[in-house]
Amino acid sequence: MDESMHGAALIDRVIARVGQDGWPTTDAPDITAPVPLAPGAIERLRLAGGRPLPPSLRRWLAFDSSWLSALGWYDDEHAPAFEGRTLGGTAEWMYGPGDAMAGMFADFEALLPSPCLPLVGGSDSRRLLYLGRPDSTGEYPVLVIDTDDLPYVAVTYPGLDVYLADLAGVIDLDFDTYTGLMDHPEYGPRMQEHAANTRLGPDGLELQDLDWGAEA
Repeated sequence: MDESMHGAALIDRVIARVGQDGWPTTDAPDITAPVPLAPGAIERLRLAGGRPLPPSLRRWLAFDSSWLSALGWYDDEHAPAFEGRTLGGTAEWMYGPGDAMAGMFADFEALLPSPCLPLVGGSDSRRLLYLGRPDSTGEYPVLVIDTDDLPYVAVTYPGLDVYLADLAGVIDLDFDTYTGLMDHPEYGPRMQEHAANTRLGPDGLELQDLDWGAEA
């Protein structure tokens, strides 16, 4: 494993890029005046259930907490909280309560009961951080949810570290499909961990597949 391609080391590269050039996409809120958190404040923070923050999030908060506040993770950028919403609640928040399919993602919650936090990216498809079981690097998976045909959920990034690096243009990833990183030489092992941990499998699941997914 190339340590510079994972976790806090990868986030250091993201911070250098974003701090100098900003985000290369209009999807991401601009960071003109970063709001860093003090080390002691970061040390006290916990995810739902008292679990530690992933290395990527700890490093990012040392640089800025305003961007995640703008994404809807918490109201006060000086006092982050990572309570999150259910998968169905997050989908409705991201798509809007009037979206006919958004509420159907609640049916996935028996398989994916942990809280979620919204991320940017997509129209029919959206990204979110799933606070279930971390991988061997301590990172939590980024899921994609899609409403193009039937409600669909899959692991699309192995962590906030790789998601942010892709968003910032620090790494060049080629997605033929939402789950294209499953066979990536660097990120494939972590992706496969999350595919097993979430029981979404390497291809993700549609709504009609949920009985099969629960049994698997």
